[in-house]
Amino acid sequence: MARILVVDDRPEVAQAIARMLANHETLTETDPRRAVARVVDGERFEIMLVDLDMPVMNGREVSDALAQVKLERPPIVLIMSGGENVESLFATGRAVLIKPFDGDELRDLVSAMLRDQAALAADRPRA
Repeated sequence: MARILVVDDRPEVAQAIARMLANHETLTETDPRRAVARVVDGERFEIMLVDLDMPVMNGREVSDALAQVKLERPPIVLIMSGGENVESLFATGRAVLIKPFDGDELRDLVSAMLRDQAALAADRPRA
């Protein structure tokens, strides 16, 4: 079971996505600035699902802010988008999930990302 944070300015959307991932410890946040602060303050998540189009701070800015922080184990940031402005995200190598998506698609993607993360961790030399 992974710890996942869903960040979407629309609480009903965040809750719906969290319900799709009920087999994980899934939390929600509607303010992207608070989401970043939670991680910076030491709260750990394996994955953050972040909406691209939010006021105040968009998903790309959340991803950039987290990349600037030197975290021992940074979360995987998966940006969710309705299809707008995704070409520039793909070009940077960011993970993008196009809305609308269904629960099976999301669960399969999360499982694959967690497997990849575990494989990378196993390959790292231990100090």
